[in-house]
Order: sequence, then C-alpha cells, then structure tokens
Amino acid sequence: MATSVAHEAIILRVRAYGESDKIVTFLTDAAGKFTGIAKGAKNSRRRFPNCLDPLARVRMHYRPRPGPGLVFLERCDLRRPATAYGELPRLAYGQYLVELVDSLTEEAHGVPEMFQLLDQALELLLAGPATSPFLRAFEMQLLHHAGYSPQLSFCGRCRRPLRDAADAILDLQHSSALCVQCSPGPENPTLVRLSGQTLSILENLKLLPLGAAQTLQWEARIQSDAALALSGLLAPHLRRPLRSLRVLHQLAHS
Repeated sequence: MATSVAHEAIILRVRAYGESDKIVTFLTDAAGKFTGIAKGAKNSRRRFPNCLDPLARVRMHYRPRPGPGLVFLERCDLRRPATAYGELPRLAYGQYLVELVDSLTEEAHGVPEMFQLLDQALELLLAGPATSPFLRAFEMQLLHHAGYSPQLSFCGRCRRPLRDAADAILDLQHSSALCVQCSPGPENPTLVRLSGQTLSILENLKLLPLGAAQTLQWEARIQSDAALALSGLLAPHLRRPLRSLRVLHQLAHS
C-alpha cells in the first residue's frame, strides 16, 4: 500500500461519483495537480469537513498510486473556506482563476510557482475587486509559469524594440509581436493590432506583484486591448470552454 502524503492544496474541480463518493481535482503546493476519489465524502463531516468545494484552500492527505489513475483521498484540513467567496462577482472571478489554472496544468507535474500565483490571487480577491490589470497580470504570469510566455518586447522578425512603437502586431499563432513593417499585410484573424504601449504594459505584468496590479488604473482603450490580447493568447491552451466566462459575461451585462 502506498504511503500517505500531505500537501497544501487548492480545490479546482469536484463532481459526484456514485451515491456517496466524490471525484476531486486539486492543485498542491509542491507535487502538482492530482485527481482523486474521496470515498463516502458526501456523508463524511469528520474526514472532509466543508473541504471539498472549488476554491477551498486545504491540507490534503492522500495516497498516491504508481502510474496514471486516481489517488485515494484520506482526509483534509480546511485552511480557507470556499464560502468566503459567497458574493456572486467574487465567486465568478474565483472560479475563472481556478478554471484557467486547471486548463493550463498537467497532472502530477509540480510547478510551485503556479500554486503560489493562484493562492495569492484568491487571497487578494477577498481583499479587493478583480480589476482589469489584476486579471491580465494573473493571466500573463500563468502563461509564463506554464511555459507559454509570449515575447512582446521586440519584433520577432527584425528584432526592433517595440516599447515606443505607435502600433505593433500581436501574432497569436506564434505568441510573439511584430513591428508594422514586418507584418504579413493582409488581414489575418491570428494577428491583432495593438499599440506599443499596450505591449509594453503586458510585458511588464509578467513580473509585477499581483497586489500592485490590483491597484493600477488603466484607460478604457488599454483595458479593451489587453483583454483582447490575453483572450487570444490563452485560447490555444484551453482544453474546454470556461463555464465561468459565461457567468462573467452575464454579470457584465446585468
């Protein structure tokens, strides 16, 4: 029998299994993402006390299995309850963050920086609103930790710096930027025209603490361009449509 291990974790996804069990996907602080089965979790208040809800921060005790397959969840200790995100906008943005992380992480592939990023973002979400700079900083840093960081500082062809360019082209297909002179020319859905200022702002977000990003204020054009750019950069790495986006869209138009 495998030895039990324990890690700090954030619950990403949960579904019912049978009459009393749950299938739980969680991200650990050191060992990566796992999916496990919690036997009798629907009826167990002692082993899983209000722990198995998406967004909850817990200490998860589980037994790993050799090779692929579900780990066996033994018990968990609650650190930060999912009920803290009871307000609808906060809940919707929190679900968006965990859905993104779930989509961009592989099973049993430890990336401690990914856990730290998500944990900090969820803490900040309790302290203040999910501003546009906060969300874009999270997305840029998530792409970086997942190994998909876009190159935005200079033209991917002629290497010309783009910081002071009036306009530049974001090549979504290659996650890089082009100067206007090196752009292929005809309109292409994988090419997005942005200002050099926007590209510079996005590049700086890679290293900006999330707390500092949360307090930034952007003009409407920067917000719109940055959201369009990140949506395009993230799209190739999403394994399924994000349900939280539908909720966020409804909130924005309610």
